[in-house]
Amino acid sequence: MVRRLLDEGALVRVLARPSRRADELERRGVEVIRGELNDRDSVVRAIEGAQVVYHSAAKVHGPGTRKDFIETNVAGTQNVLEASIAKGVSHVVYLSSTAVYGLARAGLPITESTEYDSLPSQRNSYAQSKIEADQYVVAVGRKTKLMVTILRPGVVWGPGESLPLALLGFRMGNLNIVFGHREQRFPLTYVDNLVDAIELVGRRTEGGLKSYIVLDDDDLTLGTYHRALTEVAKTRTLFFPGWPVSLAALGGEALTRLLPWGFDARGWRREVTRALENRRYDTHRIREETGWVPKVGLKTAVEQTVRGSD
Repeated sequence: MVRRLLDEGALVRVLARPSRRADELERRGVEVIRGELNDRDSVVRAIEGAQVVYHSAAKVHGPGTRKDFIETNVAGTQNVLEASIAKGVSHVVYLSSTAVYGLARAGLPITESTEYDSLPSQRNSYAQSKIEADQYVVAVGRKTKLMVTILRPGVVWGPGESLPLALLGFRMGNLNIVFGHREQRFPLTYVDNLVDAIELVGRRTEGGLKSYIVLDDDDLTLGTYHRALTEVAKTRTLFFPGWPVSLAALGGEALTRLLPWGFDARGWRREVTRALENRRYDTHRIREETGWVPKVGLKTAVEQTVRGSD
């Protein structure tokens, strides 16, 4: 997104932790404020004088307690929006996630109007924090004059990352092991297509709150995706039923209650249940209201990801 803004001649400032990637942005002419979301002073310095704020920072995975996820994803988001209001920012674009939604209702697609997961305490730390943060951003958009746009992508992928396999799966050399069936939908959002969506909504001029689900293909299946992987990446995929993973999740939650030394598998069972559902997300709102269409197709996206990850 930063590269896209620079190519368009925008003045860009970023809040980033110290890293070689931040140094690279600075060499390209970006003003870099080195800090973290939990540091209110650095957030304020990053936002000072900005017209549009794109908030895409989050703790997604890796080690950390639930408190760590909440402090970064919820308190950090509060810092960004409070600073934006205080400094007169006109528009905040917030990157949320389809993780905020709960179990699918039989026969019904998931839309922007679908309620949040009704049992967030049974989800993993990331999902809990994104649900709470999304709720906060919605409340700010409804109660203040700040223009707010929320984007909820699926599994974001692209160059620099390994090819995603499934919501439940792992890789053994050139062999992909996938738990689920071939006709199960796979909610992917290729990074360039997501940046297109961010750029489009960032140009909004009318006030108020908007939210959009962003997926490349509402009906992309695991079978179709893995055929593309076989053709381009020359991998082979084996599909297995999901019940062994469900049993493992159930056992993990039982161990959580029995073991006293911090083992925590809370949320495993509900996450596995969600991952094995044939969920359909409906992206007609962003397509109709903004004109967004995913420009990078599946095969090209796989090719670019393979080249970029070599």
